[in-house]
Amino acid sequence: ALFKLLARNFGFGIQSNTFEEWASLLNMQALGKHSDNIEQIEAIFFGQAGLLNEDSIPQYYLRDATNSEYYTTLQREYKFLKSKFSLQEMDHRKWNGSATPHIRIARMATMWKRGSVSIDRIANCNTITELRRLFQTQPSYYWQHHTMFGGTPTVGTGDIKNRQLDILIINTVIPVLYCYGKHRLDADLCNKAEEYLHEISSEENGIIRRWAERGLCARNAAESQALIQLNNAYCTKQRCGECPFVNKE
Repeated sequence: ALFKLLARNFGFGIQSNTFEEWASLLNMQALGKHSDNIEQIEAIFFGQAGLLNEDSIPQYYLRDATNSEYYTTLQREYKFLKSKFSLQEMDHRKWNGSATPHIRIARMATMWKRGSVSIDRIANCNTITELRRLFQTQPSYYWQHHTMFGGTPTVGTGDIKNRQLDILIINTVIPVLYCYGKHRLDADLCNKAEEYLHEISSEENGIIRRWAERGLCARNAAESQALIQLNNAYCTKQRCGECPFVNKE
């Protein structure tokens, strides 16, 4: 559940459904048995995403991709693992859009290799700094210099941006930590999740800007989440008469 929610939020709204579909398709048994090898993890991640299919690569990048030792290694590893675990992959065309998913998938592979996607490790963090450090990962070397297979070598694909990291924590880590605390009847975990929300800066999006234009400025993520909930539960559904603000004396 934690991994699927994290994957969905790695879509950042634009590709959330596609990322969730991909995460649901991943073979966790295969990943568990090969979690110590980053190339095999990446082979499973990219292979089941359909992105090792040569048809997924633009023609002007295809030659460089197929001549790349990294790409051909992933193809070879995936062919072996697909046979071993009867893996199935998505139709690569589902990723079509303005944003290529490769860097984000590579980051998730690194997180998996490091063991960051773990409720125990999240629960053991005691500060927001520790939590950020847990999920602050660089992709493997190839993805520090490319944005897709065979793509033009580039720079600037190292650490994930702090704002994106906080969005992942707000929408993935904190809700899971709170639910886990409720399940374990552990008030400390629930309180820790709430404290994190008050320590993180407010989100910046159209909903929060519209509230600010009307005089309600969120001071932290706890307040921005509350305003987003009000918008989704009342404003967009035209439930104005039931809104807590309307009925507040």
